[in-house]
Amino acid sequence: MIETEEMGTLFKKIRLSKKLSLKDVAGDYLSVSFLSKFERGESEITLSRFLLLLDNLDVSIEEFYGILSKGHATKTEKLIEKVSKSFQENNLLALKKYYKEEIGAYNETGNKTYLYNAIMIESFMVSLTGETITEEKVSHITDYLFGIEQWGKRELIIFGNSMTAISTEALNILIKEIVYKTVLFGNDESNKRIRIGLVINAISVYLDREQLELAKLYLDIISDMSIPETFLYERFEYRFLLGLYWIKSGKIAIGKKKVESALGSIRALGVENLLIAREDIYENILGSLK
Repeated sequence: MIETEEMGTLFKKIRLSKKLSLKDVAGDYLSVSFLSKFERGESEITLSRFLLLLDNLDVSIEEFYGILSKGHATKTEKLIEKVSKSFQENNLLALKKYYKEEIGAYNETGNKTYLYNAIMIESFMVSLTGETITEEKVSHITDYLFGIEQWGKRELIIFGNSMTAISTEALNILIKEIVYKTVLFGNDESNKRIRIGLVINAISVYLDREQLELAKLYLDIISDMSIPETFLYERFEYRFLLGLYWIKSGKIAIGKKKVESALGSIRALGVENLLIAREDIYENILGSLK
């Protein structure tokens, strides 16, 4: 939980970095003494007044809380960090441990948050074992996601890391929600990156399932969204997946050219683990053509 003291400390840090006095920022909205107390964490402040102060700082609330939240990862974010690390290291024992902890907490409390976490972890496990998740468990995830009107970071994390377990039909409906719910996500850069990343993940799943029409549909949508030049990873993944699509569609020469161009770019950046993983996918697809 973010405390008032932390908010005040960050506010003061930003104010001083802009060389603004307490009086400059307080304006006509509140007294200098009150603002000083807020910066010291001694007084709370209403949201309306806080927004006015941010306006005087020329800082958006998204920017302020983006900076503030960097050191406040949610429980789900902390869990997914541990799970992702174990998955990348092929550490099935660690994944089973995390799964057992979450399912145990669910059985003890009945809190479905733990159940959703456990199923999410299981989706990582089956990627290593080749097994499948039961339909009942997958329905828990999809029912939960369909039942949420306004997705937050938690729902995005669960969805993004459970895609491989979700049916093609349900996945397509959920991805459309991501693409077209502009009221929820807005159009700032960080939200655009989330949207593009989730659609890219879905394209990868569609290609694995040989759902080429759906893969092409969302490749075109990504193209229309126009990936910013600063999104290097997303631009690489788009070109790589587009190449795989053309290979699977029978236009092998075109596909190989795009894939090898993408691999060349990532090779130049020196991201070795990503390069090895994508080269392995590429070699397996070429091998399946023989």
